[in-house]
Amino acid sequence: MSSNETQENTQVENAKVQKSAGKGKAGKLAARAKASLSEGKELQEKGMVAESIASYQKALEIKPDYTQPLLKLAAIYEEQENWVEATKCYQRMIGLKPENQTAYLKLAKVLKQQNKIYGAIAAYQEAIALKADLPARIYKELGDLLLQDKEPTNSAIAAYQKAAELKPDWSASFYSNLASALEAQKSFDEAIKYYQQAISLKADNPKLYFSLGKVYSKQGQLNEALGNYQKAIDLKSDYDIAYKNLGDLLRQKGQLDDAIKCYQKALEIKPNFSAVYRSLGDVFMAQGKLQEAQQYYQKAN
Repeated sequence: MSSNETQENTQVENAKVQKSAGKGKAGKLAARAKASLSEGKELQEKGMVAESIASYQKALEIKPDYTQPLLKLAAIYEEQENWVEATKCYQRMIGLKPENQTAYLKLAKVLKQQNKIYGAIAAYQEAIALKADLPARIYKELGDLLLQDKEPTNSAIAAYQKAAELKPDWSASFYSNLASALEAQKSFDEAIKYYQQAISLKADNPKLYFSLGKVYSKQGQLNEALGNYQKAIDLKSDYDIAYKNLGDLLRQKGQLDDAIKCYQKALEIKPNFSAVYRSLGDVFMAQGKLQEAQQYYQKAN
């Protein structure tokens, strides 16, 4: 055997020894970390929370890529409502295992507690991107967050519709929120459908009839709008804005005297309703009663 071959064989053997030693060291570290984790669990069961935190942190010092103590720490911090530290734990878990869907969902939860809406939205979206087959409540929670924007987005509507697809038996407020988002997007037919579904669940809610009346009005379906405004008033006799909108519809239909009665009723309920004074001015102007019109315009200012 040549000297070169002998040297190569020696290098190979040395590499094997070093690799074996490395495995042995890693195994010892893993065992120590596991022991600290077990100790932490025992201390936690005894109610010794501060001591258990120290044990979990020790496990992480020994083995920084150990996710189990991170999960235990995060749970403790959540119980303590220490959202900042819980957030750090979940973010570290994600850094170690970027495909950990549960960590994203838990991160979204603690970010919501801190009112970090956009961070929570991003965490939910990452979780869904990893696996779309999630419970309906996850899509609803995402939709709730997205609907906090002033302008409802297609993403918010899609999240709500997915939640409805997975679990149709949501509350009236859920369907009302979805209808309102669709209304803002000018998807009036869909909005009407969901307002009607909300009403089927809570038929004594005057606001739902009022909202449905508004959409019908935007569609130019005046009779349907009128009927829903009237139903809202029947359920809530001091519904000032419903009287105002009903008056607007009657004015569109040319029923000016009836419109005046509605406007006057709205002012009985809310004497400083400036928009109603303007509407009354418009009605009297249309009737050629210039002096009365001027009086109401002045009160509107």
